Amino acid sequence: MSKSKLFLWVAFMYMLFLNHAFLQAQSLRKLLEEEKTLVFAHRGAVNPDIPENSLLGLQQALNEGIDMLEIDIMESQDGVLYLLHDRTLDRTTLGTGNIAEWKSKDLDRVGLKETEEYLPRFENFLKEASQQELYLMLDVKNAPLHKVMEAVEVAGMLDRIVLLTFSLARAQEAFDLSQRFLVSVLINEEEEFDEYLCKTTDPYHLAVYVNKDANLSLYIQAQELGLPVITDVMGAIDKRGIEDPFIYKEFVQKRNPNVVVSDYPIILKQVIN
Repeated sequence: MSKSKLFLWVAFMYMLFLNHAFLQAQSLRKLLEEEKTLVFAHRGAVNPDIPENSLLGLQQALNEGIDMLEIDIMESQDGVLYLLHDRTLDRTTLGTGNIAEWKSKDLDRVGLKETEEYLPRFENFLKEASQQELYLMLDVKNAPLHKVMEAVEVAGMLDRIVLLTFSLARAQEAFDLSQRFLVSVLINEEEEFDEYLCKTTDPYHLAVYVNKDANLSLYIQAQELGLPVITDVMGAIDKRGIEDPFIYKEFVQKRNPNVVVSDYPIILKQVIN
């Protein structure tokens, strides 16, 4: 091999290494190690006027510089996963009744309210999110976790999601899966830290969800244990925060969370970062 060809080959391999390292550095778990608070858009919408859990919401978030979305997942009668918060279709779509009683061939023709979009399949949303290099927070309402995470793995997004769990049983279901990904567990009492840490074999991929109204001692203990902290400001804090940004700033300064979920992520992100 000539020196020039050898140089080109070495340069090419070095660029591959740098590219791999860059991609690795973009994992959500790595981002949580940085000294800043990440902001996720609640139900995938940058404000309440945008249809929740929709591809339109995804595109609007991108347009506004928001690349972190919290979304909800439900399952149809025939086992297809869709983005939907409620058990019923009534509030956000032109359909009615329980989604678990609908087959996918019919759900695919159900429109979302106030948009020309149809109820989005989870796999289609994942494909778009993967292409746009988004980060997702998954709230799996009524679907098997193994099916959800298989779809995430196929989309190549295991390192770009956090899975929310709100019970020990659901957390154990997540811990038992073969894939490695970030799992969030709900902490209400100090004793629960040990309980969850004893259940997982991979504490590096464990995060805790602490209620916004919880005692500050829970936030402090999580940080002392090196666990990423997730919380939210939906409801009264969001309503006050958009009128008086100091409310947002004070909330974050007191708790120092790694992640905050909000109905107004654009304003929150501008205020705290």
